Amino acid sequence: MPLLFALPLALLVFVAIILLLMPLSLWQRVRSGGARRQARPWLISFNFWATLVSTGLFAVFVAIAGFWWTGAWAYAALGWLAGLLVGVLGHFLTRFEPGPEALHYKPNTWLVLALTAMIVVRVVAGMVQGWQASVNGVPWPEAGWLSHAGLLAMAALLLGYAGMYAWLLRRRVRHHQRYRGFDRSPR
Repeated sequence: MPLLFALPLALLVFVAIILLLMPLSLWQRVRSGGARRQARPWLISFNFWATLVSTGLFAVFVAIAGFWWTGAWAYAALGWLAGLLVGVLGHFLTRFEPGPEALHYKPNTWLVLALTAMIVVRVVAGMVQGWQASVNGVPWPEAGWLSHAGLLAMAALLLGYAGMYAWLLRRRVRHHQRYRGFDRSPR
């Protein structure tokens, strides 16, 4: 019998910890998102391939979710394409500092802040929706950015951004490794 009380209590404590740590996590993301980093080739390649695998798993999830949520594929595809464009924009806004040994880069702080704000808005909107659905019986929207398909669009945007940014960063690092020994000074 005590185990029956312990499991729901443990679940509530876990949810409370997650809710309390989320603002700290988002603040850390903004704070470290625009920090200067050394471009380590193995880490950037791992990030690219991991993002590619995540995108494949996400596509499988969207295929399954498409049976229940109308417009899931359309929203996910548009979000992913928008994410690719944001990834290109992020790459062009990144400041690169090539050195004789390593390449350093500093992502654009404003873009990191905008993406984090997008996440915060969606999480808060989801919490308000959940509250209204559970307390007032308000149904979830079928279309728009507040729908389930809209959530998939935001996730696809973040995946598209991460994938494109990692791919372009990987190309830049490979180019730097290939030509770092050449003298680029004007003659």
